[in-house]
Amino acid sequence: MSGGTSMLKARKVLDDCRIAYGLLESETNESNFRVLWVAGIALARAVGHVLDKVDSKQDKKLGTIIARLYDAWKRDKTGNKIYWEFIKDERNRVLKEYEVGFLSGPIPVTASGEIFVLDENLHCPISDGAYAGEDCRDVLKQSIEWWEMQLQAIELEYQLP
Repeated sequence: MSGGTSMLKARKVLDDCRIAYGLLESETNESNFRVLWVAGIALARAVGHVLDKVDSKQDKKLGTIIARLYDAWKRDKTGNKIYWEFIKDERNRVLKEYEVGFLSGPIPVTASGEIFVLDENLHCPISDGAYAGEDCRDVLKQSIEWWEMQLQAIELEYQLP
């Protein structure tokens, strides 16, 4: 992993997830938004699959590091809530049931005792679960940031003598 480039193929998946997130930020068409959401969720989950099925097979040391971190994620489900209660759960809901876990369209909100209606897709709150009420894009961004920290930890440890 020299020369400033990562040997983790999962990095490419995460980069593509960032692209999907960036497109979601400005998308106003409901159908396009849904397709980009599905892509973003699939990519967020694919980071872990590629780590496990591809990157961990590159060499024994890398495989050991990845397996140890995954075990740590399992032991601390609260500290890694974004993985267990969003990345995995939303992926299962979207890819296995084609249930999109956010509300779209004009959304009524209350601020200072008044009710306002936000324009379509300006705020798309998660409909249930640990992140209910949070804008789906914000939660996807949190998952990208979580993966970034995990990949950095793997890369750092792998480079250590």
